[in-house]
Amino acid sequence: MGDSMNPLENFRMAFESLWSNKLRSFLALLGIVIGVFAVTAMISLGQMAAVGITQDLEAVAGRSIFVQPNFNEGHDFSTAPIREEDLEALRSLPVEVIPQLFSSLQYESRPGQRRSIQLQGTPGDLPKLDPTSRIARGRYFSETEARGGLAVAVLSDRAAKDLFPGREAVGQVARLYYPGGARLDLTVVGVLEPPSGIFGGFGSAATVYAPIQLIWNTSPTARRGEYAFVILPLKKGADANQVTAQVRRIFESRYGKGRYQVQSTESFQSTLRSVTLILQGLLGAIAGLSLLVGGIGIMNIMLVSVTERTREIGLRKALGATSGQIRQQFLIEAVVLTLVGGVLGVILAAGLLFLVTATVPFFKVYILSPATVGLALTVSALVGLFFGVWPAAKAAALDPIEALRYE
Repeated sequence: MGDSMNPLENFRMAFESLWSNKLRSFLALLGIVIGVFAVTAMISLGQMAAVGITQDLEAVAGRSIFVQPNFNEGHDFSTAPIREEDLEALRSLPVEVIPQLFSSLQYESRPGQRRSIQLQGTPGDLPKLDPTSRIARGRYFSETEARGGLAVAVLSDRAAKDLFPGREAVGQVARLYYPGGARLDLTVVGVLEPPSGIFGGFGSAATVYAPIQLIWNTSPTARRGEYAFVILPLKKGADANQVTAQVRRIFESRYGKGRYQVQSTESFQSTLRSVTLILQGLLGAIAGLSLLVGGIGIMNIMLVSVTERTREIGLRKALGATSGQIRQQFLIEAVVLTLVGGVLGVILAAGLLFLVTATVPFFKVYILSPATVGLALTVSALVGLFFGVWPAAKAAALDPIEALRYE
């Protein structure tokens, strides 16, 4: 009997013992299954959310750098405008240069009732320069129309609904009013697609896009040759951080520090990434608590098992089993229990993630990384070892004579 007590024999006995107490084993398993399921699902959902956020952000803002007056330092369009010569300097970088103007105008929603709407000046053929603006109906005004300052406009999806509720906007004339009262009539040539994804809300403002030249010609406040804001979509393969630094250098060498704010979508993304990592950690830790509860459940079951099997242990010791072998048998039982629970938990989590990817449009990519699975299974095995040590030690310490007399 002495040599036959090898680990394999112990594994077989562990399975037999767990199988003979099916319900009890299953209840002990349940805590671990739920714990591993929660940990795996939470960490993976966090990773999937991070990917979804990045993709949505790129769909709305692309890979771009933004330059505007530094409002935090009290600058605005009048003290820190962007001039033609600044644009020339930017054109040497691997970016498209899209200058913009903003002004707030009004329109009549009902006779005698006015509401505000944003007028944004852009170059012609914007969708060619900036792939994030897509035309739904009609067309964008051309370079030639933009340079000539023609009275044409493209509406955001929201502006089309506000200005022309329930009818087709393309071909209509949008009548706007400057704050001073001057009237601006624009022929609508196109309507943009509504922005998609969770950041859609940012782009869903009511905006009328018109040629910059036209705004310079008609606005009482806009100064010719000055822009409010520049978007610089990066060309393929350009390094965002490097180009951002170059843009910053151009403006600082001309105007000193602090007058202009230079930001890139990459910087938003890294901020979002760190936020999602913190959330993942928190969710993982909360889910980890359920593993702890599962472990205590297993220890409980193993202690009951030791008491119940006192006679069996006594008999095995009398037949020559060492304390080490008895300890090994109980530890193996605990680890087998937790590992089976761990595998079931991972399978359940994989199923849930698959369902989520199939049904929730925001989660576009299915992620279940081997690292997460490995971590979940390792932790569950460690839980089994940790909580199995005391019951195993208790079993190993039994006196065979006492144990055999135990009823």
